[in-house]
Amino acid sequence: MNYLRNQIKLIELPTIKASNLDVFSTLSEDILGIWGGDGYFQQINSTWEKELGWNDSDLRSRSGIDFVYPDDMELTYTAVARCTPGKTVEYQNRFSHKDGSYHWLSWKLLKNEHGVLYTLAKDITDLKEAELKAQESEARTQKLQQTNTQLQIEIEQHQQPEAALRHSEEQFRRVFDEAPIGMTLAALDDCYIRVNQSFCTMLGYSKAEAMALTFKDITHPAELELEMPCMAQIINGEIDSFDLEKRYIRKNGEILWVNLTLIALRDQAGKFLYTLAMIEDITQRKYALEALQKSEARYRGIVEDQTELICRFMPDGTLTFVNDAYCRYFKQEQYDLIGHSFMPAIPEEDQEIVTKTFFSLSQSEPIVTCEHRVILPSGEIRWQQWTNRLLFDEEGNAIEFQAVGRDITPLKQAEAEIRKALAKERELGELRSSFVSLVSHEFRTPLTTILSSSELLQRYAQKLSDEKKQSHHQRISTAVTRMTQLLDDVLTIGKAEAGKLKCQPVVMDLAAFCSDVVESMQIGAIPKHQINFTSSGNCSDAYMDENLLRHVLSNLLSNAIKYSPQGGEVKFDLVCHGDSGVFRIKDSGIGIPQKYLEHLFTSFQRAGNVGTIQGTGLGLAIVKKCVDLQGGTIDVASELKMGTTFTVTLPLKYQAPDDADSIGED
Repeated sequence: MNYLRNQIKLIELPTIKASNLDVFSTLSEDILGIWGGDGYFQQINSTWEKELGWNDSDLRSRSGIDFVYPDDMELTYTAVARCTPGKTVEYQNRFSHKDGSYHWLSWKLLKNEHGVLYTLAKDITDLKEAELKAQESEARTQKLQQTNTQLQIEIEQHQQPEAALRHSEEQFRRVFDEAPIGMTLAALDDCYIRVNQSFCTMLGYSKAEAMALTFKDITHPAELELEMPCMAQIINGEIDSFDLEKRYIRKNGEILWVNLTLIALRDQAGKFLYTLAMIEDITQRKYALEALQKSEARYRGIVEDQTELICRFMPDGTLTFVNDAYCRYFKQEQYDLIGHSFMPAIPEEDQEIVTKTFFSLSQSEPIVTCEHRVILPSGEIRWQQWTNRLLFDEEGNAIEFQAVGRDITPLKQAEAEIRKALAKERELGELRSSFVSLVSHEFRTPLTTILSSSELLQRYAQKLSDEKKQSHHQRISTAVTRMTQLLDDVLTIGKAEAGKLKCQPVVMDLAAFCSDVVESMQIGAIPKHQINFTSSGNCSDAYMDENLLRHVLSNLLSNAIKYSPQGGEVKFDLVCHGDSGVFRIKDSGIGIPQKYLEHLFTSFQRAGNVGTIQGTGLGLAIVKKCVDLQGGTIDVASELKMGTTFTVTLPLKYQAPDDADSIGED
């Protein structure tokens, strides 16, 4: 009906020319027309003349009701009266053809606010005739069955008085000869003993010609193979009757489809006497059924060939149809799906969304698109997008849903990747800003120290004592060292991020190496802090990267000293056991708040309680990179104002992984 509404909208658009409407009407295979309020046609398309013989002038010259079959006029008036603006009315009546006959038409009417009727009709004469023939055939079959029953009774009562027998025979002959369907009586040799006129007319033979034939002469060769076994069972007494759809060959060579009912007539002892055959011409019905089956097959072929998932289901989710693509997607057969609800395959958190989507549909808004997840039989969760349409019957009642769906999992994954990339981009932007701010701040302090000390030495060198000069030189040296360390940290983290920080292990004595690191750190820490180093186990034959290990220990010891109070103790324990070396560094400093532990090893991240203690936020990031590169692990335990313990575990005999020897390499 949306089609008819669209026609009306097109007709009522003032910008569309009449010639365009004529072309549109001409292209339609339906019978289209516009009736004015006076009952006369205002416009028709060419299908009228094609289907009913009436041209434009014929129809415009008379009122539309004049063409309606008299017995259908009251029905037509009622249908027109029920038609109000915006409401569709459907009915059927008989409409005259120009040749004087009447054709059955199925009408759909829609009235606009000006009282003009827009009509769409289809010729359903063939369908009506097929229905009538089917009803007549059923009536004939019932009558024939009744006749056959009576005939059987009369045959079994053949010993009744002669008068009754003659009456029975006369009645049988009358029914046999006047039957509207073909009837034959044949003997054991298949020769016809009696045939009626309907049988002769059906096949195009005279009675004399028909009596000279057998059923084999008129049966299509392909059906003989099916019928002969049934005939053998009849003669042998295994069955008393059978029904068969078969093809006859008419005298002119045409093929005739019939429904054959064959009954065995026997004497009281059960001995075979004759076969009584009742033949109904079902050619038209057969061809109509074949046409319907072909149409359904074409529709199903179109649906089954689609790559999209297509289904129909009831309001409770019970499936009534699924196409092959739907079955392939869920890896199930149609009989496993039809009759069952699809809702259990949708995660519970998505079911409410889907249900609300269904309830939002109406006649005014019958289509909606929704996205939800689905659980496959394998347990895999996929994303789907469905376009759901609510279908209504002629009374406007919702009957079922039709849906077309597709898998959008790759699209959803792409969206997630895009969101992840955008988040990463924002994070990188924030890191760049933090880096610029941090570097500018960290460089400003030592540069200021260098500048002030050098200016003092330049201007007042002759006035300064040797001790003061030495102090300024030491300040400049310390500032340069600090800047060098900062640059080294930046370069190290840059190499790690770029995948260029390599692990190059050598044989080494871990205990001696750690002692050297402690000694170098202790020089800068005295007299403020004391580093207590202990070692246990066999650590003399390790195979590690000295440079990476120095980064790890130097940064951890530097932090332990930096965040511990003056005079505080830093404990450094080395334990070599089995295949692993464990480095444990414990301070008695300010500790790390719990909420900062998660991002502790991220570049430029520092705890919120460091106050004015200088730092870049790169040290622990470098430690994590160097530990990972050597195949180790790092753990941290901290308590506010009580101190922090870092535990690094590294393999004593480093073995490079098969697929890479540096961070970030693919």
